[in-house]
Amino acid sequence: MIRIPRSLPEAAETYAAAGIKVFRVRRNKAPYGNCARCDPDSSLYIKHRPEDCQCAVATCHGLWSATSDVDLVRRWWVEEPDANIGAPCKLNGWAVMDIDPRNGGRDSLCRIEERVGVLPGTTEAITGGDGIHRFYLSPGFDLPKEPFPGVEFKHNNYVVLPPSVHRSGARYQWPGTQSMFFKPDVPWPSALLPRKEQSRPSFRHGERRQSLSGIRRPGKHWTVEALVQHVMDATPEHDRNDRLYFAACRAHETAAQGYLDLGEALNGLLAAGYAVGLSERDAWATINSADNRPSDRSWAA
Repeated sequence: MIRIPRSLPEAAETYAAAGIKVFRVRRNKAPYGNCARCDPDSSLYIKHRPEDCQCAVATCHGLWSATSDVDLVRRWWVEEPDANIGAPCKLNGWAVMDIDPRNGGRDSLCRIEERVGVLPGTTEAITGGDGIHRFYLSPGFDLPKEPFPGVEFKHNNYVVLPPSVHRSGARYQWPGTQSMFFKPDVPWPSALLPRKEQSRPSFRHGERRQSLSGIRRPGKHWTVEALVQHVMDATPEHDRNDRLYFAACRAHETAAQGYLDLGEALNGLLAAGYAVGLSERDAWATINSADNRPSDRSWAA
């Protein structure tokens, strides 16, 4: 539980100090501008992933610039004290349900709950447009963006945090007079997962689990940690698919021998695939192809 000050600069620092990654956005929700290297219409444009930009402009890539570095956040809001506070969803381990009453969001929410039951309570914010943001833990894979009228599932996107000011002049706010923020700890409702995802293993941001791989047995068996590191050592856009496929094969083989937990291993490999730039679809396609490969036990020893 964190009390959020009403001042935008102080609030931004408070979020950062609590480990929440934030960045500056304008009243129209647009992030602060990109550099010429990132503008396809510029003669200086170079194709690259946002997180690999070398321009040294800390706010270059919108949500990719988000940080919990308190000193950097303080400098940003000294430069732009009226800047609103943006927070990336996935990078903070969140999935957010954005309910917009102006477009039928409350009616849609009622219909959703009639179909699947009352959704679990969680951290909520009141938006500047009189809507609601409901914060859940990320399910570990992408969600459909706008599955119902007036309801948006935000995962790859970002949200604006209180006490930011809406273009209407109204402030975003946490319920109650004390403006208390509770870090989300409720998983994304399983009833709202895409059907194809409901049987897949998922991981939570920062989750710690009892590892069956435990201590690696030197020269004997792969551990989850070693398999994840193998993927993380990939060269972007060169051998990342090959490394993920290799690691997934070894995970199946080692799990079949009882030396690691397969669900834990696939969770870790999925996260590693995202980290090296694979899309959710490509990462799962590679992991699933390993499941259909004939076992080669020589790799497990």
